[in-house]
Amino acid sequence: MKTTLKNAGSHSDEMIVCRSVWISDVHLGTKHSRVGELLEFLRVVDCKYLYLVGDLIDGWELKFRWYWHDDYNVLIQKLLRKSRKLTKVIYISGNHDEFIEQFMGMRFGNVTLARQVMHTAADGKKYLVIHGHQADGLTHFNHLLEKLGSHLYMWILDLNLYFNRLRRVCGFGYWSLAAYLKSKAKAAVKYVTEYEDTLAAMARSQKADGVICGHIHRAEIKMIEGVRYLNCGDWVENPTALIEDFEGNIKLLRFHENNVLRSGRGSGSHDSGHSHQRNARGGRASNRRNNNRSGSAAANAGILCIGDEDAGPAAADA
Repeated sequence: MKTTLKNAGSHSDEMIVCRSVWISDVHLGTKHSRVGELLEFLRVVDCKYLYLVGDLIDGWELKFRWYWHDDYNVLIQKLLRKSRKLTKVIYISGNHDEFIEQFMGMRFGNVTLARQVMHTAADGKKYLVIHGHQADGLTHFNHLLEKLGSHLYMWILDLNLYFNRLRRVCGFGYWSLAAYLKSKAKAAVKYVTEYEDTLAAMARSQKADGVICGHIHRAEIKMIEGVRYLNCGDWVENPTALIEDFEGNIKLLRFHENNVLRSGRGSGSHDSGHSHQRNARGGRASNRRNNNRSGSAAANAGILCIGDEDAGPAAADA
């Protein structure tokens, strides 16, 4: 049974047929990775383009403490099976899986590895797809402090795990302690705002209509000074994904503990306090087609373009 993107999430047994899917920050190698929900999500989704927007594997945690569940192998096999069924899988590198950097630009069948790509939606709009750690000052200036922060985040998730077990005993649903602490800390709010603005500026410099990212584990769709900002969230705290239909509409979906896929709140700020949201549209980027159709992508071919071969008239060359 198939369902459209407009009604996606009403029944978990329905297949969601769409053009593109973006997921980020699965963090395989940590015990908090929500692999079970992700496998269920991938079971009911059929798409042409599947983006893994960084941090699929948590190399930092695996170096610190080895943890690998059998479900992680099942997920890898699931992704490879989708690539064999003509789904184009684009793996964007993040900061936790930086070990794949040596393979950037390589293609393995229908799986492409890249630092960033330009996605052309079905309506011809251009989206810069990037993990987002490039806009994180800690990544550039204090790698050790960033790793310490990652371990502290895992400790908070451990505490959150036991806290939610108690909540379930009392009949309450899931609640994220980490998300609550981040929303209450002024420094964290300032960091998120600067992060979003920086990525929007990066997309603007590439003459893109929007940017699709991850990294900060905060699912979001909103406008920032004419640039559409979309964060596909994570599969650690609140499993979320972005989905594009065949008309170019992109929607945020949330996958909850009860294994029912539910639509997100769509465009607009996650917090009502954001004052920099705009409704103006950014400029259209000129179409740059990818001429490298074989083996490996050439390093000097510029940013890799995905989706422009079947996009609408707005993606045509000027």
